[in-house]
Amino acid sequence: MFRALGINNPQRFFLRIILLLAALLFIALAYNPLEHFYADVFVSLRLQLLSAALVCALLLITLKLFKLGAALLLVCIVGVTPVLFNLSSSTSYSGPVLSVKQINLNYSNKYIETHLATLLQKKWDVLILQEFSDKNRNLLNQFLSTTDMFGYEEVEGIPYGIVVLSRIPMVYKHQVKLDADRLGYIKLKFLFIDRIVTVFVAHPPSPRSRQHWQNRNTLLAALNTAAHNEKGVWVIAGDLNIVPWSQYFNWDDSKTCYGESERYVSFMPFERGRSIFTGLAIDHCIMSEGINLQRLTVSDFKGSDHRMLSYDLIID
Repeated sequence: MFRALGINNPQRFFLRIILLLAALLFIALAYNPLEHFYADVFVSLRLQLLSAALVCALLLITLKLFKLGAALLLVCIVGVTPVLFNLSSSTSYSGPVLSVKQINLNYSNKYIETHLATLLQKKWDVLILQEFSDKNRNLLNQFLSTTDMFGYEEVEGIPYGIVVLSRIPMVYKHQVKLDADRLGYIKLKFLFIDRIVTVFVAHPPSPRSRQHWQNRNTLLAALNTAAHNEKGVWVIAGDLNIVPWSQYFNWDDSKTCYGESERYVSFMPFERGRSIFTGLAIDHCIMSEGINLQRLTVSDFKGSDHRMLSYDLIID
């Protein structure tokens, strides 16, 4: 085939070198341990980088570099598998179910009114809305008679673009400020049957710059500390703007929506060609001991580049 394309032996040699170096570079970037903004960005793109390395490995095999190509192929498959598939066995739980929905709406979503009317008819106990514009506050009026709210009253405002609606009693509301009104999270407590469940809701900055990356890491570290100092059961929910395999994801040993269910992506920036290879898993729920994930579904949400997480939690 390559002879027909006019690739002679010297050209084939250099093509092999280029493909080999490219594959090694992609793998190195996907697993680099550096504590740096750009290093963490590359780690976030692990699936995409390993997929590119896999293509290079296949081309090396085609170029008759069989052993090296096969070795690289194996490395890529081993690396991609845990990102694509949940290798742990699923467990069935029984008990009272707390139903939660969470979505990053997108501030400029022009379908908000339709979405809220639809969500009003859906079954859920707690509804978490992020990137909710204060200009749309009047659209929350339809929930007033049936839900408790955070983010509706003038005294609360809509800090960090977060609104939380609850069909179970909301017995505590608190905005935790790390940097005035620029950085922080929401701490809420709900009465679920005879248990108090603490829910931390956060939307850290998207790490599009070094400063935003540092602010995101600061907020995630504060969340981790607050949650583990909390007495009783707790949940962390929100668009955390971090993938589960980042070294700054502080909940490797905790139960998460991503770790307890089929693999998903929740952020898909491109309108066309949406797939697990063109998205990132950055919307999360994280659970303490005493809470188990029974079910998770991830669905498209018109007008947003995020997908909605709907999940049922069993409270022991």
